[in-house]
Amino acid sequence: MVKRFLVSLLLLGAIAAGCQQETEQNEEVEEVAENEEALAEIPIEVLENEAVVHIDDLVQITGGEYSFDELHRTLQLTIDEDQFYMIDEVPVLERNGEYLATDDIYLVINEEDEVYLPIAFIEKGLNTPVTFKEETATFSWFGPAEAVGGPPESFNFEEWNVDQMVDYLDFLEKPIKGAEVSTIASHLPGVPRTYRNGFHEGIDWYDHSSGGNIYTDTPIYAMGEGIVVRADHDFVEYPSPEVRNQDLALTSQLGETPEYIFDRLRGRQVWVQYPNGVMNRFAHLYDIPEDIQVGSRVNAESIIGYVGNSGTSGAVNQDLTELHLHQDLLIYGELFWKPLNQEEVKEVLQRIWD
Repeated sequence: MVKRFLVSLLLLGAIAAGCQQETEQNEEVEEVAENEEALAEIPIEVLENEAVVHIDDLVQITGGEYSFDELHRTLQLTIDEDQFYMIDEVPVLERNGEYLATDDIYLVINEEDEVYLPIAFIEKGLNTPVTFKEETATFSWFGPAEAVGGPPESFNFEEWNVDQMVDYLDFLEKPIKGAEVSTIASHLPGVPRTYRNGFHEGIDWYDHSSGGNIYTDTPIYAMGEGIVVRADHDFVEYPSPEVRNQDLALTSQLGETPEYIFDRLRGRQVWVQYPNGVMNRFAHLYDIPEDIQVGSRVNAESIIGYVGNSGTSGAVNQDLTELHLHQDLLIYGELFWKPLNQEEVKEVLQRIWD
């Protein structure tokens, strides 16, 4: 009787163990199936010695959408809740109004104006590791996800007044120590720039209007704690006045300045991203210290460059006229002055820096 009982227990244990093993095996099969469903395979091509993916293939796999503006040569791309923005010839990626510290992501456009992105976009823009096969790349794709960074839902920048703008920006120190912010209308944002059929987007710091002693050895400071997202060490100036004038003639013909030309006219640049979506474009630089690289952490005492005139007619003519710092200040990808009139802009700048 006891032997029968023990045998029964052993049989029951074996059956239970078998069921448990079968359950675990089924779970493993289901997990493998789920992982296989999450893996996306995308064709890759090699253009300009770079492994790239076609934008159409990327949006088909991710369920995204995009528009490419042939005039401005800009890409607007939406994947899940994330909004991406890029400009041809500008190695900077904007995601939800903030700029990523990478110079591995840029637009690649072939002769037929087809748009490609480097594999680095998947790795760094979508935060997804990639594995390579012979003619494809594989990455995990689980479908919709929350946006990375960007303004909070309650962000109502378009409705801000002077006090709110000052409160948001008063952590920034002057880019040139001892200088005064100019109150000359043409040095402030929003005024027309007839020579290129556009508007002045930033703040100009000239010798004659900001207190003097501004030259090519005048250091420009990072203004606050942030991270460098662009540093044009390999900047190449317009080769001649004629080539620059061709760009300006095109702006006259179009009645506006295409974004890729606008970027050329800013000359050598450093961009610094600060917390809460604040970003500075420092333009027309003469030089950049070697230790300022994409990804460098900076603060108000960090020198990010020196005053110059790159991108201007003076630089193209190889003289030192038009020396000044041009500074564009943005909040989550929008120019800070958009909600304000020019008198309010002047008040904001004076309250921050004077």
